[in-house]
Amino acid sequence: MHSHVLPGVDDGFRDIEHSCRAAAALAELGVRNMILTPHIYPELYPENDVDFIRRRFSEHHDRLLSASGVNFKIAGEHMVYEGFGETLEGELLVLPGRHILIEMSYAYESAGIDDVIFRLNCLDYHPVLAHPERYIFYSSDLKRIRRIVDMGCELQLNLLSLGGFYGKSAAHKAAAILEAGLYSYVGTDLHSLAQIDMLRGMRFRKSHAQELERIMTGTTALFI
Repeated sequence: MHSHVLPGVDDGFRDIEHSCRAAAALAELGVRNMILTPHIYPELYPENDVDFIRRRFSEHHDRLLSASGVNFKIAGEHMVYEGFGETLEGELLVLPGRHILIEMSYAYESAGIDDVIFRLNCLDYHPVLAHPERYIFYSSDLKRIRRIVDMGCELQLNLLSLGGFYGKSAAHKAAAILEAGLYSYVGTDLHSLAQIDMLRGMRFRKSHAQELERIMTGTTALFI
């Protein structure tokens, strides 16, 4: 439910050949459904509006499907930036069930994030904050993260965080959030073929198995 496999639109895959290899490899690992979520952040990716991303998806969908047999959907990973209020006035690229994937800078919390979560809920969207374990401004005591959840925002785990791909701090926070039962969904946030090799080799703690199964089930339910 979170990947950057759609080629040539952001910092993910650059060409369709590598995207097809990635999709086929994930299919071998058991993936049957995938939501492609390019970054939507006008300051960094000015072309990535709704129409452009949909056109790119339409151009590449058949090759991705042929290479993998995976059921693909298109959405977006929306950066909460200073002008996000204007974005809310237009069309959004959302996950099934009006869930909307949002993110922030890794270095600092977006100004007005509480208001954005409130507004999204008022507009009958269901905000999902991507990879909270990766934000360095969130403490492992989880107080602020719990507040985010209490405001009506769900959380999505990057699976590779548990394997230490993003560093020890992110791995520690990911484990803490998982053990607290605060995640609702899990995704690969896939950007490269090298990350698939890491996914193949990942091992998890037995103590995490039940929570991982719960959020994997919740993620699968998005496609039903």
